Amino acid sequence: MLLAGCAATVCAQAPDTVSLFQCHRSAMDTHPLNEQKDLYMQAKDLNQKNYSVNWLPTLDLNGKYSWQNEVVQLPFAQMIPGFETPLMPHYNYKLTLDIQQTLYDGGMAHRGRELEEKAYQVNRQKVEVSLNQLKDRVNSVYFFILVLQEQEKTLRLKNDELQARLQVMESRLRNETVLASDLNVLKAEKLKAEQQLAELTISRESAVAVLSDLTSLEISDGTVLALPTAEIGSADESIYGSSGESLLPEQVLYDMQISKLDANIRLASRQLYPKAFVFGQFGYGNPALDFFRDEFRGYYIVGAGFQWRIWDWSRTSREKQVMAVQQDIIRSEKETFDRNLSIQLEELTANIIKYEEAVQRDSAILQLREEITRAAVSKLENGIITSTDYVTELDAEVQARTQLDLHRIQLEQARIDFLTCKGII
Repeated sequence: MLLAGCAATVCAQAPDTVSLFQCHRSAMDTHPLNEQKDLYMQAKDLNQKNYSVNWLPTLDLNGKYSWQNEVVQLPFAQMIPGFETPLMPHYNYKLTLDIQQTLYDGGMAHRGRELEEKAYQVNRQKVEVSLNQLKDRVNSVYFFILVLQEQEKTLRLKNDELQARLQVMESRLRNETVLASDLNVLKAEKLKAEQQLAELTISRESAVAVLSDLTSLEISDGTVLALPTAEIGSADESIYGSSGESLLPEQVLYDMQISKLDANIRLASRQLYPKAFVFGQFGYGNPALDFFRDEFRGYYIVGAGFQWRIWDWSRTSREKQVMAVQQDIIRSEKETFDRNLSIQLEELTANIIKYEEAVQRDSAILQLREEITRAAVSKLENGIITSTDYVTELDAEVQARTQLDLHRIQLEQARIDFLTCKGII
């Protein structure tokens, strides 16, 4: 039987063959979201530089003019004969350059840079989560095309079989051994197959265009999509890796968000640490440091100091408590995600078992249908059955083959979805 020549989907790679994993990688590598990784890196570098400059001296240029209604007077000066009381001016002009150099910042700069690194990792991982979700979209379109691809092959073989039967029937019609109505039945069935084939071709071309847009790959009508094969481990395996580490980008993101809050807590704690610095002030004004000299003069002041907030009414403590609560919220979200993931994996495992059993039954059904169709061909050529009876048996074989191809593809899709869901691929 010609339909028996429909082989399993090609798995070996050819020059015009594209694999599912090529589509995954290309979709993720060429997506515009990748640009955000570099942008987040730039933002992180700039913020870390801002923390680093805290160790550089600060330079402030300040100017001031003031006038006051009273000034300091020396009341005892009048008690001393011949002593002239100096008078302080009521106005004050000041222009100063203030310099301050941090000696110890309580670890604020170090913890700030650490927080920026954690924030960058979280933002980058969010991009990875979004990119990883492209796999599900690619899987859906890819396997849909595979189904159409196999249905198209089956219809082409059916069309070829009908054409072969038509040639035989036309020869017999010329010899007046069959009726014209029997020939018309085969012609009508052939037109029906051609119509279905045209509809399938349009649907496949549309799906190929969608896949090409998703992956940025040049996928033509002649490109063969290889049916992926995957082996899955025991269904009892943990949703985490053998080392207990998270496999899915979402799980990694939850861990990173908790780690970022840890860094935030450490930064908040540093607010209560003492800070030490040295300073200098270089100024020019009237009066200068000597308030009794009414003239413009230069001056400078140097020194050292420290700042230690010994009590903030437990504000820092409450901030840390809020961040700890936020960590608990994230842990709860992660636990919910893991639970839903386990349920989804159980459903996918059940689908795998269902399709494995369906493929076994379909193979047995197809084998019987091929034998029935071969017998129908012989009966048709010997005039025992009509063309309508033959077409009925041929359609039954086509349906059996279509079901087998569909369940084979659905089985591999369920396996791929299982591995994708676990983060293995």
